[in-house]
Formats: sequence, structure tokens, C-alpha cells
Amino acid sequence: MSEIIFLGILALIVIGPKELPELARTLGRFINELKRSTNVLGEELKQQARIDRIDFNSPPERNHIPHPEEKTSQSEPQQMELTEVAADKKEEHKPS
Repeated sequence: MSEIIFLGILALIVIGPKELPELARTLGRFINELKRSTNVLGEELKQQARIDRIDFNSPPERNHIPHPEEKTSQSEPQQMELTEVAADKKEEHKPS
């Protein structure tokens, strides 16, 4: 309690008696808007969780994300197609 009184007296000395009420109103509006924004954000997150049917009490699922150097059967045909296209382009640009 004594810390709050000390901060009030310090603010009165530093800011002055004329500007202190306006500063208090501005600070109160800011805190009110911040609370309102966090409440809206929390409600949006809860609504999205209900839509996505997320259960925050269950452990997260671990999906395997392949390392970029790991070869998969899906990436090889794409590499072959790109190689074939590159070879075709080289043949087109050969001087006669």
C-alpha cells in the first residue's frame, strides 16, 4: 500500500497536478481497451477451437516431417521430369 502512495506522490511531482487527471483517464482507457481486446481474442480462439474440435487436454499428435535430405517416392519422379525437361531444352538450343 505504501508503494502505491509513493508512486502517486512521485507522479504528482513529476507530471504535475494539472496533467495528472488527464494522464490517469488516458491510462484507464488504455487498460480498458487492452482488456477488451484480450477478451475478444480469447473468445475467437475458443470459437476456432470448437470449430476445429481441438481438445486442449489431450497431448499433441506427433506427425513425421521428413528431413529435406530424405528421399521419398513422390519427390523422385518430379526430379526425373525436371531432368528430362532440362535435357530437351539443351537439345533445342544446340547450334546447327
